Amino acid sequence: MRHFKGYCLFLLFTLLLTGCVGLEKEISPSSTKLTIESYNMSDIESLLISKTGVDHIEFFKLNGTLKEDDDLQYSVDVFENGKFKEEVLKTWGEIETNHKDSIISFGISDNGEDNHSLKLINGIPSGLATTFYSNNMTMYTFRNLIDEKVTLEKNKPIYLAAWLGTTKNEMRSAGGENGELPSGIEESELAFLYKVLWTEKE
Repeated sequence: MRHFKGYCLFLLFTLLLTGCVGLEKEISPSSTKLTIESYNMSDIESLLISKTGVDHIEFFKLNGTLKEDDDLQYSVDVFENGKFKEEVLKTWGEIETNHKDSIISFGISDNGEDNHSLKLINGIPSGLATTFYSNNMTMYTFRNLIDEKVTLEKNKPIYLAAWLGTTKNEMRSAGGENGELPSGIEESELAFLYKVLWTEKE
């Protein structure tokens, strides 16, 4: 009888372990999706941001889990006269692989010391990257490009925010599908588009 109980306990323990291994495979990062959505600031948060000197900024929430061989790249695409010129503020090499309401952001400020340049601000989960860009635009628009939660697709860029500038007397605001390259950049002389890309590690 004692051997029978021992055998039953061993069998139960083995089944339990097998079930845990199956569960581990079921929630593996390979099946986890990555999503981004706008983060709406409270009144007090907006007030605090207004005291930092940042003229325009948009915040977003990132959720999901990266596989070991995957990475997220955050950057700003620069367009001049509607054509792609360069990519700036590119950051990659994710330190964090699990994201639960991780905050990312894109902001722009006039450089107080030099009226002919803008400070671009790229807020990523592990820190902050900034650069300056020359600017002689007399009119601009800045807006969020996503209205709802967006699911990332591998190797497909998602555009989250846009700054468009011109020296002309009028321009239209950027528009388009949720996270797609917006219309309106062809009419701007200078445009900055904040981009996130899910890709393989470099």
